[in-house]
Amino acid sequence: MRKVVRLFLFVSLMAMVLAGCAAPAAGGTEPTQPASEPAAEGEYQLPAKITVGVNSENPPWIYMDNGDFAGFEVDILREFGRRKGIEVEFKSAPFSTVLTGVQSGQWDVAASSIWIKPERAEVMDFADPYYDAQIGMLTNKNAPLGDFSNMKDKAFGADGGSANESWLKEAMERYGPYEIKSYDYWTDGIMDLEAGRLAGVVLDAPQALYYVMQHPDSNLMMELYIDDYHYAQAIAFQKGSPLTAIFNEVQDEMKQDGFLAELHRKYFGADPLPDSSTVNKVPPYMPNEKPEL
Repeated sequence: MRKVVRLFLFVSLMAMVLAGCAAPAAGGTEPTQPASEPAAEGEYQLPAKITVGVNSENPPWIYMDNGDFAGFEVDILREFGRRKGIEVEFKSAPFSTVLTGVQSGQWDVAASSIWIKPERAEVMDFADPYYDAQIGMLTNKNAPLGDFSNMKDKAFGADGGSANESWLKEAMERYGPYEIKSYDYWTDGIMDLEAGRLAGVVLDAPQALYYVMQHPDSNLMMELYIDDYHYAQAIAFQKGSPLTAIFNEVQDEMKQDGFLAELHRKYFGADPLPDSSTVNKVPPYMPNEKPEL
């Protein structure tokens, strides 16, 4: 009986060996890869929806209008969604949380007049800039500052986590000592300025000009420009996100077909400068390092 069993096992083994040595199927083709093989590198399926973290008290870039999001950046992102068939959902948060939220994956995109800085570029990806930004000092006409040298022993405000707050900290050695007050929303700082609790608010120049234009009775003025702070302003994405390149392609189309220039006229009442990032393809650049066009 054992001999029969051994003979059966031997025959079975030889059949398996011979089968393994058999020639490939007609035509010489190898068996196809299983269906579970991962997609080739570089392939990317556009999402049906993206979430965007924003500071909703940041006119003219982003603000609330009759219960809905509005502003320059809102128009850019909604147009991007329209052209690519993507739903865009906005999530409101303080500025500092807008930045940490895109780093942590709380949302896909961050927007709120975000300036490209080296430390930010390490933890998030930036699209090409759509605006060349500058900051300045907003003051009360009844108590003008006159010059930065008069900042000593006064109080100044800025939105927390912003380049505006960074400038106040950096300028302390040169113009201080003075008090720095940080705000979740720069509009709160303006309220303290109007009430006389601050000598000035440092903020993005276009925001200051827009606020003064919209509030002619506020008695505020954009008194001093800070000339050593020139930044690229751009939409931010999660580090390594394929959406960055796709957004750049669409934004380039918006520059070429005049959509961004029209937004500039809509929110600032003037054409963008001929060499601006609003109408030219400009790569992300660090402070004061804009390439010549």
